[in-house]
Amino acid sequence: MLLLGSCVIAALLSFSYRIFEGILGVISKQQARFTIYYWGAAMIAGSVLWSNSYTFGAPQQVMRVLPLFLIILLVNLIISRSSGYNPVGTYNTVNFVLCFPVFEEIAFRGLILPILAHHPVLGQLHSTSIIDVSGAILLTSLLFAVSHLQYYKLNRESVRFMLFAFSAGIFFGLIAQVTGSIMLTIPLHIAFNGSAVLYARASASKHLQA
Repeated sequence: MLLLGSCVIAALLSFSYRIFEGILGVISKQQARFTIYYWGAAMIAGSVLWSNSYTFGAPQQVMRVLPLFLIILLVNLIISRSSGYNPVGTYNTVNFVLCFPVFEEIAFRGLILPILAHHPVLGQLHSTSIIDVSGAILLTSLLFAVSHLQYYKLNRESVRFMLFAFSAGIFFGLIAQVTGSIMLTIPLHIAFNGSAVLYARASASKHLQA
């Protein structure tokens, strides 16, 4: 029952952005444009109310994950050029580079991951030939990937977005679960989104000059 309840809560949180957007659309279509801020405030409030969240905790065992952090940071800067992300306009760009990374980390690695990891079966880390992984990390990564359908229609491009999200979710999840904090995953997420925008802008500029 505990496992089922945790999974239901995790699923609801994963698609809570769309829920907020729908509610705001009924109340005021103008306010629906600011869904990201209402949703983010709700995720922060949830983190305050639930003491076991990873949102505000100082990272532990930093040296254990530091090599992985640096590797992910470098890989982010390389693979982000083929991500396909290219938000239009200052408002969307700022949200994409700053707001979504922060609030998504709070929602997925700050709340959903510890909710699932609290279950003894899902929370146990298992060693693999590449990294340690838990059922909670894999399930959170899957939810994180599928949740991108809240923002994009299902097509070849959105599938690519989901693959990036799933793979990133595994590594971000490991760092968050080991350290008990999202203080290291937030800058990684911002770095990926930010470099994706920079590459997209640079590519567009080259095409204009050609």
